[in-house]
Parts: sequence; C-alpha cells; structure tokens
Amino acid sequence: AISPSGVATNLNLVHMKHIDPTDSDDVTRAEMTGRHHVYSAMNALRAKVPGFENATLNSVSAHLGVRDSRYIDSYGNHRLSGWHVTNEGTCHDSIGVFPEFVDGYNILILPTTGRVFEVPLSMMIPKRVDNLILAGRHVDVDPIACAAMRNMMACAVTGQGAGVAAAVSVWEDTTVREVDVRKVQR
Repeated sequence: AISPSGVATNLNLVHMKHIDPTDSDDVTRAEMTGRHHVYSAMNALRAKVPGFENATLNSVSAHLGVRDSRYIDSYGNHRLSGWHVTNEGTCHDSIGVFPEFVDGYNILILPTTGRVFEVPLSMMIPKRVDNLILAGRHVDVDPIACAAMRNMMACAVTGQGAGVAAAVSVWEDTTVREVDVRKVQR
C-alpha cells in the first residue's frame, strides 16, 4: 500500500526459506539478505506497479519475522494436515473450530467461504513429555496447516483448549494425555 505522502507501508513480501532461527549466525545472514531483498522488491514495484513510481520506504523491520520453525511430534501421531484445514476436517477430540483461513506457502484462502475445520486436542500433546500441553504455533502441523494455525485467532483457540484440558486434568487427577475429551468439550 502507498500512503497519501507516497510512502510504501506494510509490505510483507520478502519470504526466505531454510533459515534456522535457533542459529544466531543464520538469523543475522537472513536479516542482512532480507534487507537487500526489500530494496530489490521496492525497485521492482517502482518499475512495474502503477502508483509506486515515486514511492519511498521509511524503514524495514528491525527483526526477522519467523512464521514457523519447530513443531512437536504429538501423542497419537495426530499431525494436522493442509487437507484437514481445506476440506472441513472433523475429529473426535475437537476443542474448537476455526475458519478455513490459510496465509502462507504461496496460498491465500481468506475466511470468507463459511467453511470451518475442527481443531484436535491430540495435536497439542507431545509424544515424549508427560503432562505438557502446547498451544499456539508449536502444535503438530504440516506446513499448510501451519499457515492456518499460526495466526493469533487460531492460537487463541488452542490456548482456550489447552487451558480447559489442563483444568480438567487437575479436577480429574489425571494427565493431559488421559483427560476425558468430552469433559473438555463441554
């Protein structure tokens, strides 16, 4: 977008793959390369997009924005798939629903179709750590499902489900793996 004064604003257009966000040297290289890509993208926009001919850029992000990096292997091997997200997937252990909304990996499906998918509790419980439940971007997903589950609204669904499952496990004096999902669903 261009502001009335000709400043390009909120251009989220440089995507980089194969970056290890746990390696500071890799992150530094990515930030430096990403800034060069931003300036190349601005030059291309000025050359090709009407209205951008005289656009300026005031700043770039101070940090690399990592959309996804590490996921858990879930107990029960329930990796949420892109197919589930885009085909109104259902599951026996649903802790909520979320609209079909995918933004990433060169796919954009806006939440305007009225289609929803169910969010499973099992994708939030790690295989190798007892009595831990995760919410947000760390759940067991494939890349396309990550493009749906990474946004704040989906993270809120998993956060609500995790909190209720944790409370039920305390009330029932059981682990989150053994919690009765029907009580979480109430």
